[in-house]
Amino acid sequence: MNNESTNQPNIFQRFTQWLKESLIVKLLSIGFIVILLLIPNVMISELIRERQHRQDQVKQEVSQSWGGAQAIRGPLLSIPYSTWQTWEDGKRTETRHTAWFLPKKLVVDGDLKHQIRRRSIFDVVLYQAEIKLTGEFEQPDFQALHVNPEDVHWDEARLSTGISGMTGIKEAVMVQWAGQALPMEPGTSATSFLGNGVSSEVPVDTDGKTYPFSIPLKLNGSENLSFDPVGKATTVNLRSDWHSPSFEGAFLPDQREITPNGFTAQWQVLDLNRPYPQQWKDEDVNFGQFELSVRLIQPVDEYLKNTRSSKYAILVVGLTFLLYFFFEVLQKLLIHPFQYLLVGLALTVFYLLLLSLSEHVGFNAAYLVSSVATIVLIAGYSFSVLKIKRLVVQLLLLLVAIYGFIFILLQLEDYALLAGSAGVFLALASVMWASRKIDWYNLGERSN
Repeated sequence: MNNESTNQPNIFQRFTQWLKESLIVKLLSIGFIVILLLIPNVMISELIRERQHRQDQVKQEVSQSWGGAQAIRGPLLSIPYSTWQTWEDGKRTETRHTAWFLPKKLVVDGDLKHQIRRRSIFDVVLYQAEIKLTGEFEQPDFQALHVNPEDVHWDEARLSTGISGMTGIKEAVMVQWAGQALPMEPGTSATSFLGNGVSSEVPVDTDGKTYPFSIPLKLNGSENLSFDPVGKATTVNLRSDWHSPSFEGAFLPDQREITPNGFTAQWQVLDLNRPYPQQWKDEDVNFGQFELSVRLIQPVDEYLKNTRSSKYAILVVGLTFLLYFFFEVLQKLLIHPFQYLLVGLALTVFYLLLLSLSEHVGFNAAYLVSSVATIVLIAGYSFSVLKIKRLVVQLLLLLVAIYGFIFILLQLEDYALLAGSAGVFLALASVMWASRKIDWYNLGERSN
């Protein structure tokens, strides 16, 4: 009985010692902790998306009050005409139709002045635009549309211009048409493809002359401004004091100049560059697919950089845990899994600090403060765990290198993938070189 009672504690002690020194158990515990740390990292990623969604909501709320993204379509001339059907009893039935005509020449001249409006902690880019549409219409050719000119209602001709954000109109809209100043009213004669806008009845006759026009607009808008090149020859000239434009749409500017004080851009578009004709009848035409536009973007997107930064979380945790593991292997140390977990949580909290600080002080300053705080915290805790100053210095240098490398990656755009791949390859090569002489089969034989 005495022998059995003395043997059981020895078996338990041996099992406990095996758990401490077993390479398989250590690797499994480290792997489990890494998987466990995925949970807070996923939660932080969701928080970043939530804050970004809130920013988009604020932009939409401010834009609705000020004036949303503006899309200018037209001008377009509509003239109704009639067709007749004669029945067997001699009666004639009239059916009304509409013919549409686009200008022979269209010149758009625009000047955008930006404003930054702040709501809560979010900034919204707005603009005031002074735009002038000038050009001329040719005499409508109904014979080309196989319409009898005698059936045309010339006195009901109407000029329409689409304006997507009617709340942004700041002054009464007048059109100079063939030397006459005419007021424009809300609503268009072609809502199916112009949408919201303004229109005015204009005098058109059959004498074959051209009709010059001029439409000045003063609009409030947010972020985006677009035009449809409806002229047989369309020229768009834009100027702005905003320094970060993004040119989008079906046509890029032929000439552009971007400086810290603003930008200028010019487009030249012909009717051959788009799929709809200069005149047609009845059917609808989709202008919106062939527009030219400029977006006033904010060059520093804090949430995008936070998202990109959080994608490297597992890499940072993995490299840090790997260094701790090598300390155990090469220095014959024992580090408890709970200590691994605390270090991993500290590395994870870095991304929460980064997100919260970047909303107030900018991403670069937030990254510096968060990384320094995290490195100091882990280095101080590791000194009490490892007890060897040289190892703590190595850990400190590794963390500085990792956070510095990630910061460089975040500044790169076109070469981020290439630089990241090279960095991971060098990290793997360093691990392979440092571990090339380790006898992995005898790691469990620790000195007594």
